[in-house]
Formats: sequence, C-alpha cells, structure tokens
Amino acid sequence: MYPPYSENKAMTNGYGRHNPDATSRPTFYMSEELLRAIQIQAQRERNSRSGFISGLLSFLLLSPIGQQLRENARINNRTLAQELEQSLALLQQQIPLDQVNQLAAASQRSQIEMLTYLVLLGLQTYSRE
Repeated sequence: MYPPYSENKAMTNGYGRHNPDATSRPTFYMSEELLRAIQIQAQRERNSRSGFISGLLSFLLLSPIGQQLRENARINNRTLAQELEQSLALLQQQIPLDQVNQLAAASQRSQIEMLTYLVLLGLQTYSRE
C-alpha cells in the first residue's frame, strides 16, 4: 500500500540533509513577500531560514521578554502579534526617536545604547527626588 520507508529518501528526491533549507517547503499561508523577507533577513544574519525562524520564535515564546509579552497578551485579551504591535506602537509614540538618534550619533552610541543610557539616567534622577 505505502512505499517502503527509506531514511535516505531526502537524498533520493533531490533534497539534501546538509542544507536545512533544502528540505523546507514554502507553505500556502506565507506570501511570497513574507518568504522573501525571511530569506533576506536570514542571509543578513548568516543563518538558514529555518534557523532564523527558530531563533525568532524561541525569543518570542521562551525568553523572559517573550513570556511577559505573552502574559500581557493574555491579560489584555489580544493575540501575541497584536500585543507586540501595541507595545512597539506605544514606544514609537512616546519616545522621540529622532532626538535619541541625534544624541546617539553625537555620543557615538547605537540607538539602543543611547536609550538604555537615557533610561538609567532618568531612573537615577527620579530616585533622587
């Protein structure tokens, strides 16, 4: 009824196990645009598509930040994507990124280093009051 199982099937049908992306197949629920963005980002990070997606999902679902995001989504009755979007939108609305970028450039810091520095400075100032 069924063809015999072969561990070497991946090699006989043209897919190689040495390349993790060779055995992945685009799924019907991913647009070409999404697949292309995944491929481009994975290449920038010198990673396979599956490695990139695995790392991203591990961070999103298993890291302390991801767990907090999941908990916030549950509390706010949102999907994980909605909660992430809301959190990022809130940051963009509340933080003057142009000013942060100018300060970062003037002090030769990255944007995230400057944000961290400003938050720590603000906490020190606030705790003195």
